Amino acid sequence: MSGKRIKKHHFVPKVLQKAFCSDGDHIWFSSRDHESRFGAVEDRNIESTFRVKDLYTILDGNEKLSDVIERMFYGRIDDYLGRILPEVLDCLGRGEVPVFSRESLDGLRRVVYEMIKRTPEFTGRFDDLEIGTNFIQGIRDHLREYPDLEQQAFCEEVLLDETKLRHFGRSIKVRGLVQKSDLVYDAIAKFEPRWAVINGKHSFILSSLIAYRVGNGGPNGLANPKMEIWMPIAPKYALVMLRDPEGRIPLRVEESRDHVRQINEYAVKNSSHVASHSHKLLISLIGHGGLSK
Repeated sequence: MSGKRIKKHHFVPKVLQKAFCSDGDHIWFSSRDHESRFGAVEDRNIESTFRVKDLYTILDGNEKLSDVIERMFYGRIDDYLGRILPEVLDCLGRGEVPVFSRESLDGLRRVVYEMIKRTPEFTGRFDDLEIGTNFIQGIRDHLREYPDLEQQAFCEEVLLDETKLRHFGRSIKVRGLVQKSDLVYDAIAKFEPRWAVINGKHSFILSSLIAYRVGNGGPNGLANPKMEIWMPIAPKYALVMLRDPEGRIPLRVEESRDHVRQINEYAVKNSSHVASHSHKLLISLIGHGGLSK
């Protein structure tokens, strides 16, 4: 290994993108500009889509930039998806329903939960500069009661450096992002997988939101027993995590054109990046065209 730090991080794993490719490793893609408008629909290689520079970069113990979260945390999740998604898609393609052991089902639940958190839509709610500034100011204020001239000087220096403040803020945010929550894990342990299947010409798109929390008339938080998590895994298939204690919902459900359209429109409305195997479908959803092949 070269030891070179990974600087560009995919928040939608390439293995998930591959199922939505139109040709080889190419996908139709569009992202919002600084005015929150979707740009041209482009034919892009998935190496360059759904990724942000230093999205999960943190500061290590020596205050050096580190890609350990990208490699060791999200890298393992992506490896897991790389193993399980081809098997699931193959099973669904044969008209069957994937079967999970208790342990593998628990792993699936946790991965879906982590996919919800890893996107810019989730992390963007927290400002790196604000977090970093509050953190350093808090240390500085504490040191006024317990003087440490060296640390005080360090805080004053960092407070004058916006880049360093952002590094500290992002590091705090990312470490919190991957922190295990037993309370949440206990809640998602009640969710079971169902499979939404499309047999017509309509298709799911892929978005930066990845997994959509649908409230079904109520809030989209875990407290709502009707809340579902929809995660498209291919143009014709979506994983749906829900609570169905009485087992009333079939394991495999065929989706109507109108409902798929609603799911896609929700994704477009709430996402910063969208992609599809179909140029025509993406144009119909964002309202304009773009570059052709």
